[in-house]
Amino acid sequence: MDINNCFSSINTSRQTIEQNVTLMNNIEIKQQKKKELYLKALDKIISLLQKNQCPRPKLQIEKPQVKIEGCRSIWQNYSTICNQIKMNSKVIDQYFSALFYHYVLIRNQQLIIRGQRVKSTHIVSLLQQFLKEQKICSQCKSADTNLVKNRKIKLIFKECRICRATCTVEGSKFKCFRFP
Repeated sequence: MDINNCFSSINTSRQTIEQNVTLMNNIEIKQQKKKELYLKALDKIISLLQKNQCPRPKLQIEKPQVKIEGCRSIWQNYSTICNQIKMNSKVIDQYFSALFYHYVLIRNQQLIIRGQRVKSTHIVSLLQQFLKEQKICSQCKSADTNLVKNRKIKLIFKECRICRATCTVEGSKFKCFRFP
């Protein structure tokens, strides 16, 4: 009987091992199916993104032309650059007048900076800073944005038309900055 008991215990252990192997195979098959479904879904998402990808229009701006006369600087193509930026000109005017501490006049579509000699390279860097803060989306780097003021919390938001991202604008650092 001892031999029969040994054979029966071997048979039962063999059956449990076979069951465990089939369970492991089933789990592996399920995992493989999940991987295949995941890869198919990922391929579909990538193809949809490539299909619906819209080209971002680049912001083309002329180089600022600055003429220095005595102790004042005249930005000659100021109005054309404001038109190329496609923003409210009051926002741009307020930004630059706040930068130059109210020594700014706008006459004949030119920006006149009184009391300072400002080179065109300095105006280029200020213009780039303005565009980075006020116009260009921080998420998708698009220039297709709107400035929106929340009247309740008194903050100005930059809202992208392409990716719908919003972020606050650092316009409040100038005390004289008013949103039109």
